Amino acid sequence: MFAVGTSLRLQVPIGRVWRLLVDVERYGDWHPTLRFTDRPGDEERLNYIYSPRGARGPELAAEGRVTGLDWLTSFSWLTGMPGVLVIEESYRLEKLGQGVEVTHRLACRGLFSWLGYPFLRRFCRVFLTRSNSALEQHFRRSTVQSRYARPSGRRA
Repeated sequence: MFAVGTSLRLQVPIGRVWRLLVDVERYGDWHPTLRFTDRPGDEERLNYIYSPRGARGPELAAEGRVTGLDWLTSFSWLTGMPGVLVIEESYRLEKLGQGVEVTHRLACRGLFSWLGYPFLRRFCRVFLTRSNSALEQHFRRSTVQSRYARPSGRRA
């Protein structure tokens, strides 16, 4: 077993970040390679769809299961085949002033996590980097300018 993690700071209220991360139906709106679909009647299980090349490439689908949901603090799920390769992805949030620190982590276990360690570890780092970048870009795009800000190019 091994784990890879990163952290990023966002100047966004913790509630906005939390709502985005736990809204599994909208992951495809901001995440470059990951989508979820709910399973009606089952709050813990979801369909996990990974597209390494985004919309242009093949998709890998598996069943996922929510493993942790702690209000405004952490959200995690796992997917894979027990004994072969299981990946648990998690987000941990910590309020910092007006913003939030997001710790994003992937933990891999099973036979292939040991056999493919160098490749899989590199893959996990790239995945985390792309995911975090997409998260930052989403909030940069959706931040609304204050209604009290002076219009650009004009003087009051």
